[in-house]
Amino acid sequence: MSLFLSCGETSGDHYAGRLIEAVKSKVAPVWGMFGPEGTMAGGHALWGLEELQVMGISEAFKEIPRLMRLKNAMADRVLSEMPSCVVVIDSPDYHIPLIKALRKRGYVRPVFYVSPPTAWAWRRGRASALRDLKVICLPLFEMEHLFYKQRGVESHWTGHPLLDDLSGYVPEERVLRNTDASPIAALLPGSRPSETRRLAPVLKGAGLMLQEMGYHPVISIAKNLSARDREMIKSICHPLTFFEGKGVDLISQSQFVVGACGTAAVEAMMFDKFMVVLYKASLLSYIVFKVMIKTKWVSMPNVLLQREVYPELLQGKANVGAIKRAICMYLENSAKIHKDLLEAKNKMGRRGAYRLWADVILERIGR
Repeated sequence: MSLFLSCGETSGDHYAGRLIEAVKSKVAPVWGMFGPEGTMAGGHALWGLEELQVMGISEAFKEIPRLMRLKNAMADRVLSEMPSCVVVIDSPDYHIPLIKALRKRGYVRPVFYVSPPTAWAWRRGRASALRDLKVICLPLFEMEHLFYKQRGVESHWTGHPLLDDLSGYVPEERVLRNTDASPIAALLPGSRPSETRRLAPVLKGAGLMLQEMGYHPVISIAKNLSARDREMIKSICHPLTFFEGKGVDLISQSQFVVGACGTAAVEAMMFDKFMVVLYKASLLSYIVFKVMIKTKWVSMPNVLLQREVYPELLQGKANVGAIKRAICMYLENSAKIHKDLLEAKNKMGRRGAYRLWADVILERIGR
């Protein structure tokens, strides 16, 4: 009895690792596409996480032929091995077509979607697609859970997995070596190569500005980036300080955060840290985003509250002057902002997400 698991993001690989740990005593092997955390937990990676490391419409278009070949190869392997179930995490532009291909070719066993598409924000038809494909959703936020249930999709939720990850949290390694006593400003260029290339120059400028303000800016370099991309960030952002450990460790020790939108915004909220959210994509990607998006905000703390607590600087607005104004605004209104962050954090549910995911999966496959 085996389980096929596929994810395409660094955060998804973390969820993959925790899920593998929760089910491996009852179902093995767990195989598919994931990264180092999934592998360290005991999974067998036939494809690496980097297969889906693309960002934006224009970049994705160039990769369509390769991604089609990957999807077909993956579907062939699943239908050959016939695992007890399929679990996909994030990356809906890849995973929904994969699920459709599997269903069309006769795979009738359970399919689960951890961190399903943000259909509440855009492309709402995806909810109907998941319902028709009989996909069982395991979302991260209650608002997503309710959205899917209201549209006839089976969904299970108890809380965000970060509540488990950060329970009794202690940084695994020292955030800085040979640092001074200045308060740390965490600068996060993201985990996708194209994203880091666009944000690194902005963050260097922000870092130099923060030094003048009396802070110690530290650039986080994601572990999943290739050696070439890591060196690119260091070359652009020299002479700032770099941190190559877990981004969450740097966030936890910082005064505030500036960087790419995504899981980092939720992690910052959990640590009660202010964040300036940056987003820079290709012009085509941004036009599509503006036309199709159904929500006013891109960061989840703002979405949860339905108002801005984290300033969002998109495209050309992601510049040093705007970042400085946002930080000065925070310093003048910190009490209110931290009250808002507590309100958002209280919408995260309760601990037990990984156990719930495992229980739902194991029940459906009869283990």
